[in-house]
Amino acid sequence: MIAASPTIHPSGSYEPTTVDILKVKKYFKLSAIPLPDELIDDIVDATSYWAHTSLTVDGCTVADANTGGDTMYMRTLPLAVQGTEGDFLLDKENLQGEGFVLGGLPPTELEWTAPIRPKPFRKIEFQLWSHDQGWGGHLICRGTYNGAYSWFDATVERLHSTSYFTESVNWPSSLLFTAVDAQNLPDDVTFTQKDVKQPFLPSPSTLQKNIVAKGQTTHHIVTWTDLDDVKEGSPEAIAAENRGQGWKSYDGSFVRDLQVGDCITLWMRARFPGWRNEAVRAKITTFWAV
Repeated sequence: MIAASPTIHPSGSYEPTTVDILKVKKYFKLSAIPLPDELIDDIVDATSYWAHTSLTVDGCTVADANTGGDTMYMRTLPLAVQGTEGDFLLDKENLQGEGFVLGGLPPTELEWTAPIRPKPFRKIEFQLWSHDQGWGGHLICRGTYNGAYSWFDATVERLHSTSYFTESVNWPSSLLFTAVDAQNLPDDVTFTQKDVKQPFLPSPSTLQKNIVAKGQTTHHIVTWTDLDDVKEGSPEAIAAENRGQGWKSYDGSFVRDLQVGDCITLWMRARFPGWRNEAVRAKITTFWAV
C-alpha cells in the first residue's frame, strides 16, 4: 500500500481546516452577547473561510477519437468525508495495481465534523494541463477554441460503500481511475452516476475545450461557484464560450447540487478521425462550508 497524506502549504498560501473553522465559530460565541449561529455562518461564508480537499494527478492519458473518444482521467475522493480533507498528489504511473491509505489531517483536540448544511459546497476549481493533436481543424479556427473537438467534461458520481467512510480510509487506486462500468472495480463498490450523458459534441455544459491545433500543453483554470447564475446569451455566457467553456457550466447548479460523499469525475473527449485529447496533469479542488 502507498501512504498518501495531505501536503503542508508553504507560508503565504494557508487554507483553513475544518478544525480551524470550528475554533473561529466557537470564538464568536465567547462575546458578551453571543452571535446567533445563522449570523456566524453568514460571516464565515462572506470571508470564504471554507474547508477544502484537492487531488492532483500526474500522468499522461489520451482520448483518441479513432479508438472511442471517451476516456476517464480521474475521480476525486468522496467530498467532505473524514480522512479526505487536505491536498493530495498522486502519480498514475506509480499507482498501477496499488492501493493507498489516506491518513487524513493530523488529529487535533477538536473532533472533526462533516457539513450539516443541506447545500454545503461553495466552489470547485479545475486545473487542466492538456493539448489536442497539434494539427487539423479549420484554418480560421486554429489557435482558438472555435471548432474544437477535443475537450473535458465533469460529472458527479455517488459512492455506495460504507466501508470507505471510516476514520482510516483505505482507498484502492482503481477507484480513482476506473470507470463505473469497468469489470475490475472491487466487488463491494458501486457508483451511481448522476449524469450518464456522453455528448457527441461539446455541449453548453462543457468544462473546457483544448486550443485547436496547438500541440503544446496549455494550463487552463476553471472556477465554478454556488453563486454562479449565468444566462444563455448574456455577456458572461459569451465570455465563457470564448474561453472554451460551456455557458451552462456557469449556472451554479453543479456546485449547489453536490452532496457529502459525492465524487467528481473528469472525462476527456475527442471526436472525428484524427482528433485527440492528451492530458498530462489535472487538479480538482473543492471547498465547502463547515
